Amino acid sequence: MKNLNCRNCGGTMVLDASGMTAVCHYCGTRYTLNHEDTDYYHRFFLRMRGFLSASESEQERKNKAEAFWEKARQQSFECADGKTIEIKYMHRYTDKDAEIYVARRNIIFHFSASKAKYAEAFRRNVSFIDYPSADTRSLSDFFPKVNGGYVLEDGSSILVINKDEDEYPLRIFGALHPKHVAWIISRMENLCCVLEYNGIVHPEINVDTLYINPYTHQASLYGNWWKTGKNNDFNYTKSGILKMQDNLIGLRNTAAVLLGFEKAGRVKSSKVIPSALADFINKPPKTNAYEDFECWDKALIDAFGKREFTAFETSDEDIYNNQR
Repeated sequence: MKNLNCRNCGGTMVLDASGMTAVCHYCGTRYTLNHEDTDYYHRFFLRMRGFLSASESEQERKNKAEAFWEKARQQSFECADGKTIEIKYMHRYTDKDAEIYVARRNIIFHFSASKAKYAEAFRRNVSFIDYPSADTRSLSDFFPKVNGGYVLEDGSSILVINKDEDEYPLRIFGALHPKHVAWIISRMENLCCVLEYNGIVHPEINVDTLYINPYTHQASLYGNWWKTGKNNDFNYTKSGILKMQDNLIGLRNTAAVLLGFEKAGRVKSSKVIPSALADFINKPPKTNAYEDFECWDKALIDAFGKREFTAFETSDEDIYNNQR
């Protein structure tokens, strides 16, 4: 594979496939790839995938993903230092604090000049996360890893975090089968236990802040970390005091929405929604995440019997079909 050298310092640059750019890890220079470069790297990655031991269906899915992302929309940001940052994205949404772009391997948060402080709050709050033991450190994969931040020429700022290329915003899946909702609850319970250990309250655990990998049954809490705080802190983005149970309430409300209901407390059992699942979502959470996890573990068995992997068959094209 050929090297792409930095025009500023001569260092070897690293390809950022999600944005079709390369970045120098020595001086920070970012270079927008031309068609010759992108064609080369596209052929390289396809050739490398030929050596992987993925099944035929898995290989076909990845090849389709390559072609699909070539058609992604583009957005440019002009930095205060004169540099241009270009991204390719397939999903964009806006909340009251930021505009969020979902690229292939990154999530980009764009804050207005008046809310630029939220980028620093995001960094600070994520840095507080610790893990109680070596066997739980793997859960760090499901919390944000900041990749960079930039001040733009208009005084606004962007913050970039990493994500796996097969992770997608939970929101865009709409209502899900109860079995899929169950595995998402299981992963959220794990995340809530980490938050509990750290005394961190995330007041907006919901379908916009959670991302999932449908192929591996993993869920990550990536969004709105500028709103998190410690237990009993005043929530400066909302009037009120943060409470640890807010995490578990967010978990239940998310599960209710995924089943097609407005919020927890209104979920109704049916032929496909077991009563044990509905009861767990509707009842108030336990006093802490560890007890709540034990409660969920029992409810899961009561609802579905033995644990088994239920394939979530989809593709980039299926997922983003209505997002263009």
